[in-house]
Parts: sequence; structure tokens; C-alpha cells
Amino acid sequence: MKSEIEALGPCKIKIKVEIPTDEIRDKVEEKYKEVRQAVALPGFRKGHVPRPILEKRFGKSVEADAKVDLIEKSIAKTLDEKKIQAIGDPDFDPEKIEFALDKPLNFELTVETKPEIKPKDYIGVAVTKKASEVTDEDLAKGLDRLAEARAEWVPAETTGDGDMIIADLSLKEGANEIMAEQNMRVIVSKEIEVAHHPAPEVYKALLGAKAGDSRTADVQMPEDHKDEKLKGKKVTFAAVVKEVKHLNKPAINEEWAKAMDYESLDAVKADLKRRLASEKEAVAFRDVEQQIIDDLLKKHEIPLPEALLRKFAERAEQRAKLDLQMRGVSAEEAEKIVEKERDSSREELERNLRANFLLEAIGQKERIFVTEDEVEARIDQMAMAYRRNPGEVRGELEERGQMSELRSTLREEKIRRFLREKAKITEGK
Repeated sequence: MKSEIEALGPCKIKIKVEIPTDEIRDKVEEKYKEVRQAVALPGFRKGHVPRPILEKRFGKSVEADAKVDLIEKSIAKTLDEKKIQAIGDPDFDPEKIEFALDKPLNFELTVETKPEIKPKDYIGVAVTKKASEVTDEDLAKGLDRLAEARAEWVPAETTGDGDMIIADLSLKEGANEIMAEQNMRVIVSKEIEVAHHPAPEVYKALLGAKAGDSRTADVQMPEDHKDEKLKGKKVTFAAVVKEVKHLNKPAINEEWAKAMDYESLDAVKADLKRRLASEKEAVAFRDVEQQIIDDLLKKHEIPLPEALLRKFAERAEQRAKLDLQMRGVSAEEAEKIVEKERDSSREELERNLRANFLLEAIGQKERIFVTEDEVEARIDQMAMAYRRNPGEVRGELEERGQMSELRSTLREEKIRRFLREKAKITEGK
């Protein structure tokens, strides 16, 4: 077999292959042997059907099978010998390739490949690390969240900011009813939304409401609303209040601290401060890693295979449509929204793919790989977080085909950490 490679541009090559007649005859002979061993015809023992009869009855299918086998194996061999990392399936049609026993099999095809990247200047990238000091405000908010986690909803007489109402709700556009739900729980806050649009009018209308009250508010929908039916429309929100509840948070004091099995309120604050510092440090490190990647992407020209872009773009769009539909947007509207945002989504997708290829190239150059011990350690962490048995977690990952994704994630984390540890970091204020 002979093969030649011709570059057609970034991430695209043409492969020309010629398979000699002796290889063709050998392959056809091999296929006839397989057929002879498999078929049983009247008057002949299995494995003893004469060749002329086999040729008459199975000749076309045998040659077609031999042709496909020869083509596929020659492509695989060529890619392996030339060390070509192909992406997607080769672009060719076997039906259009001429096949005969008395002359060589010649064909050509195009293949998209991974971009060839020679990483440079990735050691000692200058970045600034955000301050991760825990402020008094951070601590106060953290204590408030802890208290809120132990809070209880209790009956209230009137609705105030942050209270919850249980009400029958409706939304109308003129006489057209858009939505009607009973016994809905609504948190009355300045961030309240109607049909995925901020509605301060509704917030004002619900303040002071008591059980048994009816409240209404007109809401003007924007011209660019995601739902085509609501664009520019004025809708009327109505609520029949059945119950009003207030979130009763415990006082942040010594008694509360001891109820959470701490020796004192100071002990709660010290533990919370350690956790908040760890969280802020992790966020700061992620930002440092992102700065490094942004810097490196500017230094590297990374072409992208069109087939891979299409594949990932389609997958991302499907996820976006599903997310919109889960939030109540119709399938037709979801399609229009995704189409409208396609350009910006593609730009982000291209950036993420370039970053992935660059990190992979750096990992290869620096011989950064993931060990099975590291995989097991991460599975143990996941099991601990989910309060599950590690074996069960591994079994589910294997069943869903997510083990390779887990290994890829761990390897990318190691490469990012390597770049961070080699960077020149200036502490920010």
C-alpha cells in the first residue's frame, strides 16, 4: 500500500492511497473463505460449497465487503504511520470508488486534524492575584446565611420585604389568560420577576398584603422579550393571597452557637472565617489561572477544525434549548432565542476549544498525566460529598461513560495548577 499526504490548509489534509492488486486478491480470497465457512446450501456440506457457486451467489457482496474493509484499514494504517490525529470521520463515499480485481485500488479523501501547537512562553506568566482577605462584611453575611439555614417560616399578618406569600396567581394580556396557578409560593423581594422579566410594580403591589387580599399590577414587557407573544405587551398580574409567612431567623448569639455544637460564638466566627478564606482563595486562584490562559491565547495562533466546531456548537445549542424549555419557554421560542445568540455563543465556544487544545499541548510537552490513584482519590471525594459508597459512584460513572471525562478534568486541573505554580504572581489589594 502507498499513501501520500497533502495539506489543504490549517487542520485539513488530503490523503491519497493506492492498494496493489495482490492485496486486493488476498482480501477477496479471505472474504470468500469467511462466506464458505458461514453459509449452508442444499446439497453441500458447510464449508465445502464450490467457489464458482459462491461467486455466482455472493460475488457482489463479497467484493463490496472487501472494498470497504481495504479502505477502512488502509485509512487507519495511514493515520497511524503518519501520526495524524484525525477529528471526525473522513470525508469520502465508498460507492464512488472504483473496485476491480485486476488493477490497483486508488482513492483519496479529506480529513480534519487536531491543530499542531508548539507551546511557548508559558513559564513565568505575569498575573495579579486578587486579595482573598475576609472582611467584617463577609463575616457578617456568612453568619447571616448560617442563621438563615436554621430559620423557620412562621405566620405573619402583613407582607414585608423578604416575606413569602401563598397565593393563587394569574397573568393576563387583555382578556387573554397567559398563566393561572393555585397555591404558589412567592418570595416578595425587589428582585421579583414576572415571565422572566423584573417586575418592581408587583413587588410594590404585594407589600402590606394580608391573607384574603387581592392585589393586581400592570407590567410592561420589553420589546426584546424572549417570548415572542409577550414582546412589547402590557400584562396584568393578579394575586389572591391565602397566607403570609415571615422567615424567623434565630438571633446570632452564644445560645445559637451552642445549638450548633460550638463552644462559643467566637468559635463559630473563627471556623466560618477559615472557610470563607479558603473559598475566596480558591476563587482568586481560578482567576489567576484564567489570566494565564488569556495571556497564552494571545501568544498562540490556534486554528480550529470546522467539523469539531460544528459538533460542539450543535451540542451547546441543544443544551441551551433544553435549558430554556425547562424554564417555561416554548420550543419554537427557544429555537429563535438560540439562533439569535448563535454568534456570541460560537465565539465563546471557539475560545474554550482553543484553550483546551493549548492546555493539552502543554500537558503533553511537560508530561503531565493523571494516575489511577488520583482518579480513585477524586471518586472518594465525590462519594464523601454525596454520602455514597465509592464503588457505587465509580459504577455510575462507568455506566454513563463519564470516566474518561473525569480523567480529562483531573488532567486539565493539574495543567492549570502547573501554570499557576510557574507564574509570576503579584498580590493585589
